[in-house]
Amino acid sequence: MPQQRDAYLTFSVDDGHPTDLSTAEMLARLGLQATFYVPGRNEERPVMGTPEIRELSRRFEIGSHTMNHRRVHDLNDIEAQAEITDGKKWLEDVLSKEVVSFCYPGGKYNARTRSLVANAGFIGARTCQFNRHTAPSDPFRWGVSTQAYSHGLLISFRYSSFAGSMNHLLVGRLAQDWETHFLRSLDWVEARGGIAHLYIHSWETDKLGQWRKLERVLANAAARERMIRVTNGTLFSLWHQRQKQPVAVEADPTCR
Repeated sequence: MPQQRDAYLTFSVDDGHPTDLSTAEMLARLGLQATFYVPGRNEERPVMGTPEIRELSRRFEIGSHTMNHRRVHDLNDIEAQAEITDGKKWLEDVLSKEVVSFCYPGGKYNARTRSLVANAGFIGARTCQFNRHTAPSDPFRWGVSTQAYSHGLLISFRYSSFAGSMNHLLVGRLAQDWETHFLRSLDWVEARGGIAHLYIHSWETDKLGQWRKLERVLANAAARERMIRVTNGTLFSLWHQRQKQPVAVEADPTCR
């Protein structure tokens, strides 16, 4: 009889907005693991202060989201490198420990920025590529299962590779409501193994008045005892440990 594959559960929360503290409280109460990606500054919206970031790091992994939340794929080499390296150094100074996980602002990246992130000393980087339930062949092009925001079909397909689009048909069954979409991802991974990964903008949850919806989804995930609760950084580390014996690894997705 084939051995059942491990089923991993992870969450990531982007942008470092003060409302992330509400998401963190919910995750902690349910015993869930997550990575919070925090920029040093963000012209689009507020970012938590140093005391809040340090407090958050006592329970969760903190990952880098650049220094100024700029889309690094649009910058020249010098500017992009500064955003990536300065963001890492600033966060490590705040936390007094190494920061190993990175998230591309807006999920946007290319081969050049991927190399800059790897050369800066990170071990993996998260994108916004949807409908992923396995680890990629490159840890600096890590996708997610679902965003906590409901997208139309065209956007869902646009933000997915070919394999992701097939997963949207097979696993998500073309669900447009994000709760339904992620619950189907949870069912699939729980039964077959792989990775169920939800990423969240707390400010968006607050703007849409969806805190009860988020709590309902997180409670459903927390009730699944077979699933292994991990941070993004743990997944990146496992990828490096298992690169010679890959588990649930498939062909590299096409860059957006």
